[in-house]
Amino acid sequence: MSIKAFITTLNYASCNEDWRSEWDALKITPDDRILCVTGSGDRPLNLLYQNPGKIIAMDLNPIQNYLFRLKMAAIKEFQYNEYISFLGLTNSGNRMKSWRRIRENLPKDCKIFWDGQSKVLMKGVIYQGRWETYLRKLALIAKAIRGTTIKRLFEFDNVDEQREFVEKRWNRRWWRLTFEVLGSATISRTFFKDPGFYQYVAGDMNIGKYIFECMMKYLKNHLARESFMLSLMFNGNFSEYDLPPYLDPRCVEKIIARLDKVKIRTADILQHMENARENSFTKYSLSDVPSFLDQKGFERLLDGIVKSGAPGARFCIRQFLTNHNVPSRLEKILIRETDLEEDLKKSDRSFAYRFIVGHLRE
Repeated sequence: MSIKAFITTLNYASCNEDWRSEWDALKITPDDRILCVTGSGDRPLNLLYQNPGKIIAMDLNPIQNYLFRLKMAAIKEFQYNEYISFLGLTNSGNRMKSWRRIRENLPKDCKIFWDGQSKVLMKGVIYQGRWETYLRKLALIAKAIRGTTIKRLFEFDNVDEQREFVEKRWNRRWWRLTFEVLGSATISRTFFKDPGFYQYVAGDMNIGKYIFECMMKYLKNHLARESFMLSLMFNGNFSEYDLPPYLDPRCVEKIIARLDKVKIRTADILQHMENARENSFTKYSLSDVPSFLDQKGFERLLDGIVKSGAPGARFCIRQFLTNHNVPSRLEKILIRETDLEEDLKKSDRSFAYRFIVGHLRE
């Protein structure tokens, strides 16, 4: 799939990155002006819980912004139980009725789009993106192969006991090979069609092997049931033990009270930073944008932070399958916090990312 086709599709509908890592990396304050990638809308909603001064949520794909607006309208209008059932966290037979209640609160282009997506709305939107559909198919395959073992993995509440189980029963050679096949660039290109999975990946990288090894390291130190990502991969849904803040009843009210702090833009984030005034932003939450960039594009991203950032501005960038390098000319301007990067790599519950985290020289 081309980038042009990819940015006209609902690719991400739920959380696929650990919000806690962004919180730890960015150290958000009420004075902050944050530039972030919209993605599924989870990122800006979860950042709101930290009470920044302002968020600019930006995505080149208008459909991702339509999803964000839908979630904002739903969280604002509905009581918690109706809200999570409308999105798809729990069962509902009245999602179209709920849709009609919030439809007039949305911009015209957003209404028109969702009017044409009744099947998606009726199923519950958070599991209907291309990414979630792909993961749920993999979950069905995994359960057909190792259903009992997967069930047991998610029952542990003791890391030491889980570690022994993982070493003795989870880590099988044929299981590793299954990951190598299902996680290959060929399968991804055919079924998921995300250019970020193969366009700029090193030619000799075995994606499935990399994911499996990252997962093994994670499972030896963290409970499976406390990872939203592992739950999506093997159960096809979120774990009740690791709900993102915008779905967590303990967090929703604070997020609702801060919705007016968000501005949504459909634009190229690189161009936006290049054209922005100096000191425009104090924090950057840039997701895994490098997966869609070559090295030259990655350097444009970094230059954009330097151009638009305030002195001391903090940044959090993820790398999944790419391995771009920060050029030497920027090493004394973008001050990386390598100890924090390593800590986040170990603790991040989406478990397969590497981090570029730090601050602009003051």
